[in-house]
Amino acid sequence: MKADRMAGGLTLIAGLGLMVATSQIDILASQPTLSARFFPYVLALILMLSGLALALKPGDALLGTVIGKLLAYRGVTLAVAFLVYALSFRFVDFRFGTWLFLVVTMWILGSRKWSELLILPIAVSAILYLLFRYGFIVLLPTWT
Repeated sequence: MKADRMAGGLTLIAGLGLMVATSQIDILASQPTLSARFFPYVLALILMLSGLALALKPGDALLGTVIGKLLAYRGVTLAVAFLVYALSFRFVDFRFGTWLFLVVTMWILGSRKWSELLILPIAVSAILYLLFRYGFIVLLPTWT
């Protein structure tokens, strides 16, 4: 079986699941900013379209080869790093948590240049914070 066909089907199912879960989010009719459902719906739509594209036009990679690579040290370590980031999101300052997640992820993926590890995570976490906080007016967890 082609790996992309399986990944596409799973991604499509995940998108549908996210769509159903998003419909359960309570919203305020008088909310002056984007609804709390907006970004999850956008992500669900992206997941469903991506999954459909993968399922309909798979690449040449076989499922066994891809699963072997995912279960390798880097794949498992990245999954654990993301899980820790996601579970600690509401308790850790967004800027610090995102910076730390990016540093760890870059290190796992092989980045060893101190300039990359110093500048890029700071810039990305700052830009994301400013974009969501002041561009989209989304409250993010911060330490005050």
